[in-house]
Amino acid sequence: MDLNEDECCQYLIDAFAGIFPGLKITGGAEEPFYVAPKENTGAIIYFRSNYPRSLLHEISHYCLAGDRRRSIDDFGFWYSPCGRTVEEQSRFEIAEARPQGLEKAMCEIVGLKFSPSLDDFSGRPPSEDFLKNLEVAYREMMTSPPPTAGKVLCGLKKYGDANGRLMLV
Repeated sequence: MDLNEDECCQYLIDAFAGIFPGLKITGGAEEPFYVAPKENTGAIIYFRSNYPRSLLHEISHYCLAGDRRRSIDDFGFWYSPCGRTVEEQSRFEIAEARPQGLEKAMCEIVGLKFSPSLDDFSGRPPSEDFLKNLEVAYREMMTSPPPTAGKVLCGLKKYGDANGRLMLV
């Protein structure tokens, strides 16, 4: 299947609707954001533009957040924009290794190319620790994922073709 980014995102949104029927997923946002469920509304994930990788990354955070964090807007996370100090970038890498490990596993299932994201345009390469921790998290997701992550990985495989792959692009 050779889909453009809009079609790819819609395909993924449809797949996740079957996995998380109460979760609304919307693209086109300037910045990703999670809106926790309120009294009469369900949770909403906004992902960046029409980028399939942004969608998968935000779903990764949702899967790993746990019930308490899913009850807080943006999962209660902090965000420092590009231009971080070395210390801020280090904290970012520590917080991002596990979600990116799950994102890498989802990319593999759906046939999207994965590359680590530092969300930093300084030109600094990813640290060796970050790359190592990302790989450890990826192996965890492939062998013994937490329950919600496992549900997503299994659901994506079922939504795919006979080989369990969506092969979006």
